[in-house]
Amino acid sequence: MTQEQLNAIQEQTKKITNPKLLEVMRTLKKCAEEKTNPEPQYQVDYIDNLMEARLLAPVTVTDMSGENENQMKVQFSHLTNPQNEKYFMVFTDMETMQKNINDISKICVIAVTYKDLSAMLSQPKCAMKGFVINPFTENIICGPKQAEVIANYIRQKKFNSGELTVINEVTGVPDTVTKPITSYFDSRKDIKKAYIMNMRKVNQLNRLIIVDFEGEDDKFNDFTKDFTEKVLKDINDEKAPFMIMNFNQPAAKQATKEKVPFYVKV
Repeated sequence: MTQEQLNAIQEQTKKITNPKLLEVMRTLKKCAEEKTNPEPQYQVDYIDNLMEARLLAPVTVTDMSGENENQMKVQFSHLTNPQNEKYFMVFTDMETMQKNINDISKICVIAVTYKDLSAMLSQPKCAMKGFVINPFTENIICGPKQAEVIANYIRQKKFNSGELTVINEVTGVPDTVTKPITSYFDSRKDIKKAYIMNMRKVNQLNRLIIVDFEGEDDKFNDFTKDFTEKVLKDINDEKAPFMIMNFNQPAAKQATKEKVPFYVKV
């Protein structure tokens, strides 16, 4: 990256403001100072605005040449608390940054998002505990606990909007369901094990049978048709119809991680 390119980026970055995020952060800070619980909507507004924000991160340029063209290598500024925990520091806008840093003339500023920060924090070699927005003024900290709350909120929001499908373990499946399935699987040599899961998307519920199948995709499709015709059509529940998934799919392996199969070939 050339100095001219960096200067142009700096000029654009310094124009960034996040008035809505700053407003709700000040409200949260006031609640903390007054030792009162903030309205739930304030927490929602904070997370929603944080997800949309482009924050200013002061960095030191260590190398003007990065791995690809128009890239550079930088070192992010951070703070250390009394417990010797380190946090990235980011700001909502340039005016607020100037209140926190005496001399910004020697500092390079880049724009980062919550997703960017999360990606950096998830790196195995990252020594940071989290990040702090507007330290010494609003001083909103996002550590592991706060990140978990945010992740749960985002997950629930996606689920409510239909963007996310949740797969979890199901218990108490009656024998009238498991026995005919087990009998059918026993009759086949290409079934190694199987799981029964709940697959929920907003108000839609399905019973998901994840099958560890030995064979190519076309053979699995043949199995699915035969299994549905001979077994599932007689035990299907209209409120939670069965669906079949191949264990070879990444989503299936993730969903069944550390779960106990209801069927294992002996």
